[in-house]
Amino acid sequence: MPWTGEQEVLAQAAAAGRSAAAWIRSLPLPPSETWIVGPLADAVEAAMATLDPGDEDWVGGTGRGGLTESTEETLNGLVFAMPEASAWLAPEQQLALLGITHYVSGIPKLLANDPGTAIEGGGLAALCTALDDACQTARASVL
Repeated sequence: MPWTGEQEVLAQAAAAGRSAAAWIRSLPLPPSETWIVGPLADAVEAAMATLDPGDEDWVGGTGRGGLTESTEETLNGLVFAMPEASAWLAPEQQLALLGITHYVSGIPKLLANDPGTAIEGGGLAALCTALDDACQTARASVL
């Protein structure tokens, strides 16, 4: 049985993921840094598009909120790519990129921990709005 507002907030999440991935793909990185604009951007989009309130019980270690292990590993890999990418990105872009991946890796955990509160209580919608805001701030700060 779906939660009240589930379809709407999952659609909002997918849209936020597409927007964040589009921003990542637009970063001014050289061809040698394709991992960020390719697999990482794809992982951001996939994580937000595959959120699953039925995949719950993060506390018990069994639920993932729809986040696959491989997508989580890709999101966590950003810290290893940042030393080289930092030479090409403005500090605001670096912070936004780190913030976006942190939001995207945490949102499924919130959903898995307590899907009813995350959906009906507005937590998931609030984090999606914050994700959108991070992207807008990043776009505006480096014009």
